[in-house]
Amino acid sequence: MLPSFEIDLSLSGFVLRIESDLPIHAAPKFLPFLTKSTAPDLIGRIERTDHLPELSDDIIHKDLCYRVHPDGRGGFLRSFFDAPRDLTPYAVSAWDADSQVIRVCYLSKGSHCFSELDSTLFHLGLERLLLQQERLCLHAACVRTDVGGILFSGPSGIGKSTQAALWCQHRSAVEINGDRPILSRSGGGWLAWGSPYAGSSRCHINVSCPVRAVVMLCQGKRCSIRRLSLPEAFRAIWSGITVNVWDTGQVRRASDLALELSTSVPVFAFTCTPDITAVEYLEQALKEVWTP
Repeated sequence: MLPSFEIDLSLSGFVLRIESDLPIHAAPKFLPFLTKSTAPDLIGRIERTDHLPELSDDIIHKDLCYRVHPDGRGGFLRSFFDAPRDLTPYAVSAWDADSQVIRVCYLSKGSHCFSELDSTLFHLGLERLLLQQERLCLHAACVRTDVGGILFSGPSGIGKSTQAALWCQHRSAVEINGDRPILSRSGGGWLAWGSPYAGSSRCHINVSCPVRAVVMLCQGKRCSIRRLSLPEAFRAIWSGITVNVWDTGQVRRASDLALELSTSVPVFAFTCTPDITAVEYLEQALKEVWTP
C-alpha cells in the first residue's frame, strides 16, 4: 500500500524520509529541518497492520515502554507497549540494512503514538539511524566562534548553557545548539550540526561548523584547565553520547567514532567560573592548540 503521508528531514547533512499511512504533525522545532528530496539516504516506513509479527520470548533489553527481541537473523526487533496501562505490544519495528529502510508496523490501538514527529522518530530509533550514517549525538552546548566550534559538555546543570552564553556575549559567538548537537566527519575533520533537540536553549537551526575543541566542564571558584590524554578524552566523550548498549554493533560503531573524535580534536577538562574570566582563560588555552 502506498503511503498517504510523506515527510523529509535533513539531519546533519543526510535526509531521512518518513512514509506513513497517518498524517504526522511536526512541532516548530522541526521546521528548519524539513526539506524535500528526490533521493533520501534512509527511509522510515510506518504501516498499520491487523497482526504484529511473532516475537521471541527471549528479551535482550527492557525499557520503560519497549522491549528488544532477537529477530532470528542476527538483528533485533523492538516491541512497544503503553506502560503501565497495557503491557501487550501496539507496534513492532524492524531494520532492513540492505534496503536502508526501517519499518514500524502498528495496531489500531497505537495510532495515536504516531501523530507527532517527535514520537515517530522515537519509534524509528533516531539514535541508531544517526550511527548508521556515521554520526554521533553528544550532550553538549555548541557555539561557533571566529576560529570554529567549541563544544561545552558535562553533566546536566554543570553550566554548559552559561559558558555558551558568555562566549556569545563577550566574543560574538553564535550558538548552534544548546543540548544535542550532531557530529559528523568531514574531509577536514569533524562538523557539529544543529538538531531539533536543543533543550532549554530552543536553538533549532540547521547549520554546521567545524569542531575545534571539546570542553568538559566543572564548576569552581577559580579557573584551571588541562588537556586530557587520549584515554581520558575517550571516556569523557563516551559518557556524553547516545547509544543503545544492548546493540553490540552500535557500541562498536559508536566506540570507533568516539575514538576518532578523541584523537583528532583536543579535549579539555575546564574548571570555570560563570563570568568573562572563564572566556578569557579558555580562549588563551585554545590559542595554544589552534595553530594556523
